[in-house]
Amino acid sequence: MAMVFVACAGCTAPAGTINASENATAAPVTIAASYVATLNQPNAHSGYLKMDTDIYNAGEVVGFTVTNDGADTLACAGNPPSFSVKFQAGNGMWATRMGTGKPNTSETSSLAPGASTQVYRFVTTGWDPARYRIVHDCGVEREFLVRASPAATPTPVACPAENATNASLWVTIDPPGDQYVARSFTLQGTTNVPAGQELDFTIFSVLPDEEDPALSNEGLFSTVVEEGSCGTNTWSATGEIQATGDFFIWISDAGRNATAIKRFTVYPE
Repeated sequence: MAMVFVACAGCTAPAGTINASENATAAPVTIAASYVATLNQPNAHSGYLKMDTDIYNAGEVVGFTVTNDGADTLACAGNPPSFSVKFQAGNGMWATRMGTGKPNTSETSSLAPGASTQVYRFVTTGWDPARYRIVHDCGVEREFLVRASPAATPTPVACPAENATNASLWVTIDPPGDQYVARSFTLQGTTNVPAGQELDFTIFSVLPDEEDPALSNEGLFSTVVEEGSCGTNTWSATGEIQATGDFFIWISDAGRNATAIKRFTVYPE
């Protein structure tokens, strides 16, 4: 079972990826500690393609260069070399999102050890939230995520007087809906826990007769509550699951005074 969770509003968590087998109760999770995050990449040469982050909001500009960090010269198609961007289609195959997808083999060039290419830039306006792959003509590639742009801040409204009273803590999870393996999706909800405080959450698959991992501290991650309106704040997390089956998201405030749980299904492509 494999799952990557990245780019959630104000998320905090231990660095690295938790590995688990098919029978593990807690799915492997990676949480971005801030907006800048690094994803697992196709191969070691992916590090040659330099980016500020592997997470972008739809509509933002992606910029990168290729630097030859190896000891051997890189052979490149085109002079200067170019690139294409691909996405994973519904059949699981990588399809071209921009660029020709066919390197210009009529001319060639090379990138010496320690040398860098020009800075390449492209805009993600209109792109669907998904995982994408940059394929450069010098034989290196790197993957990144595009997430939905944050919603615009609503116009402030006068809050009802009754919302100003001290109430019991609560947290909710919006219906997760059905998801598909290796596709990016967002889990979110509301709470009256004050903005800036953390909520603990975990995503897990429960097998018969197994202890609910939400009852322990193993596999717990945190997301910071974002400011809402009239005492109703928000939380969110964006990621993907690379396994099929039924999953649960469990979330709570630090004192376990407010908890919520929802079930959802991950289907094959």
